[in-house]
Amino acid sequence: MAAALWLLCAAGAVRAETQNEFWPELNAYLKLGERARLFLLASTTSAMDSRQGVQDSELGVHFDFTLTPIFRPALMDADWERDRYLWFRVGYARTGTLKDSSDNENRGILELNSRFPQGSSTWVVTRLRYEARDIEGRHSDRYRIRLGAEREVTWFGRVAVPYVTAEAYYDTRYDDWNRQQYRVGAEIAINDRWRVEPYLARQNDTRSQPAHVNALGLALKYFR
Repeated sequence: MAAALWLLCAAGAVRAETQNEFWPELNAYLKLGERARLFLLASTTSAMDSRQGVQDSELGVHFDFTLTPIFRPALMDADWERDRYLWFRVGYARTGTLKDSSDNENRGILELNSRFPQGSSTWVVTRLRYEARDIEGRHSDRYRIRLGAEREVTWFGRVAVPYVTAEAYYDTRYDDWNRQQYRVGAEIAINDRWRVEPYLARQNDTRSQPAHVNALGLALKYFR
């Protein structure tokens, strides 16, 4: 099913305007207490159909905070990212383009994440994100809204969480909802410390070249 949806999305775009990319990233989640943690991010973007190598990179540091679950106190002892209703993120990221230094960006981040249970193992997930951006001295804002669903299952003795998400971006530089991104993937537990998350992504952007991106993503996650 996922492969069929992927092919249908790809067929709608003009080949010259579509780029295939690889999005690897390394994440570290360091627990600071029962309701807080440090999140470190390092990621790159590479074009799969060229020899240009790494085109973009991002480094980020974030603090995550969760609220005490007033109505479901049993969740106080659970994995708060997976099981609690609300949590916040405050962060900073530095992004850069190896081809053009004018695209270097400093980014302040505010997020509100929420989760709504649909049965015992299925969740509807939402994210509201604000980004204060400084691109070579020029300030702009970006707003992102994400909606998704995920379900916890067991594959070959490993806990896995397959998911689908859709996200819309509003950029004040253009006063337009210029970007949409869709993902289908799964987070798979390797052991108590490590998880791996392969996914497929489709990105459409009316203000970017190429206008369409098909991406293979792979995130390696460490928890402590």
